[in-house]
Amino acid sequence: MASVIDPERHADLITLQQRVHALFDELDAYTGEDRQGMRERVRQAAAEKEAALYASGLVEEHGYFLASQDLHKAARAAAQHTSPAAAQD
Repeated sequence: MASVIDPERHADLITLQQRVHALFDELDAYTGEDRQGMRERVRQAAAEKEAALYASGLVEEHGYFLASQDLHKAARAAAQHTSPAAAQD
């Protein structure tokens, strides 16, 4: 089954999802004292992405699970495609 995420049409959603992924990675590595503040940054980014996903109409058209999973996959694929390591291949 083809993805419900079109890389060109949904580039803004992919960017938001990549930001959430990056912030979660940052949170995992965070050793500072303001861990609660860092968690709040992640929560806000995730909420912004969720709102955009619903506003896109994808959830209404395809259901939350499929839209969300395809967005995660598209964001990971786009990150691999644009990473410096991928450019060396």
